[in-house]
Amino acid sequence: MDIRLLSVLVLAAAFVTPTPAQDASPQAYPPPGRMVDVGGRKLHLNCTGKGSPAVILVAGGGAFSIDWSLVQPRIAQTTRVCSFDRAGLGWSDPGPADETVEQTVADLHALLEAAGEKGPYVLGGASIGGVFIRAYQHAYPAQVAGLVFTNSANRVGFMAKGKGGLLWDLSEEDLRSGFPLPATPRGPKPTGEGEPFNRLPADLQAVRLWLDVRLWERSDAANATPDSLLSWRKEFRREFDEVGSGQERPLGDLPIVVLSSGPAATPADLAKRDAAGPMLDFLSSNSIHMTAAGSGHEIHLFQPDMVVQAVQRELVSIRGHVPVANR
Repeated sequence: MDIRLLSVLVLAAAFVTPTPAQDASPQAYPPPGRMVDVGGRKLHLNCTGKGSPAVILVAGGGAFSIDWSLVQPRIAQTTRVCSFDRAGLGWSDPGPADETVEQTVADLHALLEAAGEKGPYVLGGASIGGVFIRAYQHAYPAQVAGLVFTNSANRVGFMAKGKGGLLWDLSEEDLRSGFPLPATPRGPKPTGEGEPFNRLPADLQAVRLWLDVRLWERSDAANATPDSLLSWRKEFRREFDEVGSGQERPLGDLPIVVLSSGPAATPADLAKRDAAGPMLDFLSSNSIHMTAAGSGHEIHLFQPDMVVQAVQRELVSIRGHVPVANR
């Protein structure tokens, strides 16, 4: 994702402060899945279909499980598939460090264990969700059968006191210097779903608007912290170091599909380190790059067919023990 992700980050991570009002708010729209206890907190998990390996869908910044609604029913025709809301988003309770890599990975592991979902899984990550699924594979390699990236976070930036740059180039001090954030109005209350979320069915647009309003009501710049940014920076740098370590393919022959609205990366692109996306094409000797030509950032909404094709290609590879490129 381009540096514009900053605006999403501000909403999804920095400005959202857990409040008791969230838990007390009426459930105007009940969760489509089930609420699973992960140790004093409940996270929303929506699983459909049968079969293995199960596919776990991880949304982008400030996004919700229902954003996969154009994709999940079709994947469910051939295997088990789950979407979930990270802590503090959608129907899920907030946690102590929302949107940090550490909490997100621990939450997802606890969620799948508590729900009785069986691995190893195919993890699919959209936008910043790509960072989370990479970190999950790093923490629990035996629980990951394959990875599918869809326009996963590419150029993530931050502006602090007149100094801006990519997260992995900025120092921890640079990031900390941007907080506390200046007190600014949080903007008007959401009144409708625009592009690309207006591609969802009308009934789901109403649900999403309700979730957006709840998130807007909890946004508070005064209480924002740099924790999520620092966590993302650390993970990005780890991933860059892994790919640039001299090891031919750091994830061996793990099946990987990289779905992007741009072309496959070249070694020259990787060497520049001015984007995180190119490194995804160099993770495994068993991978393929698929281009969703003309798609907007949220491929699962602009071109859901392409996401379904990417997941199906992954499943065929895993089930048939064949290279992912030889579908």
